[in-house]
Amino acid sequence: VLGVENGPSHAEVILAPAGPCLVEMNVRAHGGDGNWRSLARGLTGGYSQVEVTVDSYLDRKQFSIVPNLPPAPFLASGQEVILVSFSRGRVAATPGYDVIRSLKSFVYMETGIRVGSWVERTVDLLTGI
Repeated sequence: VLGVENGPSHAEVILAPAGPCLVEMNVRAHGGDGNWRSLARGLTGGYSQVEVTVDSYLDRKQFSIVPNLPPAPFLASGQEVILVSFSRGRVAATPGYDVIRSLKSFVYMETGIRVGSWVERTVDLLTGI
């Protein structure tokens, strides 16, 4: 028993043909450099793990008004996407970025990949685009 009373948690489950497979259960905020926070605030009506964790230590009054469970159904929907590169080489163009940005549901894009960038074939989370 770790004794953690308040704070973020992170869980990953793969829904495999043989059934669910637990990948990770940890006492930490979701990763991704926090680029998921706007999605979390939209889903919950204004808060994410980061704000609530800070409030649990620094602003007990604000923390006390956060619901024990998120709204059901969620107030919004969204998805974080990590793109896959099927080959390695220098990027000649990024026409898909304009298509993504034109989507009505588009909120934010964070990428270091630009015309002229070198990319490796995606083999894991770190080589995703």
